[in-house]
Amino acid sequence: MKWCRLLLLLPSLAVAQPPGAQMDPQQFFEQSKQKMLPMMDKSVPAMKETKSCLEKAEDQAAFEKCSEIMIAMEKEIKEKMGPVPGMPEGPKGPTKGPKDIQFTPEAKQNMLQFLDRSIMIGMAMQKCFTQSDTADEMQRCMQAARPKQ
Repeated sequence: MKWCRLLLLLPSLAVAQPPGAQMDPQQFFEQSKQKMLPMMDKSVPAMKETKSCLEKAEDQAAFEKCSEIMIAMEKEIKEKMGPVPGMPEGPKGPTKGPKDIQFTPEAKQNMLQFLDRSIMIGMAMQKCFTQSDTADEMQRCMQAARPKQ
């Protein structure tokens, strides 16, 4: 789902400017931190709530209801926070919505694994943004938080 893909990109966006950007790296990091930390404060609880809902889901209707939690959170974040630094704006290709994904036990398990990973990344980002004062500190913190393969 679109909101989870964004979360997986956030660590690199927090420390890397878009191509052609002429902003001071520290200034870019501070702007990213200012925008992304509140987003993480909203998205991590929403992901946890979605995961809890999805663990109980047994059919398509329940799956779609669980997905609405993240869809509502994404809409709220977009409205309140505007564009995320480094994220391209504008229309994207069609994204699959909850009604486009057939609910199966395997799909449920895949979504739960994806949510687990997204929650872990979101929590690491919250911690790293909170503890970091520079882009280098943020990058080192996120590298240290990366799960061992």
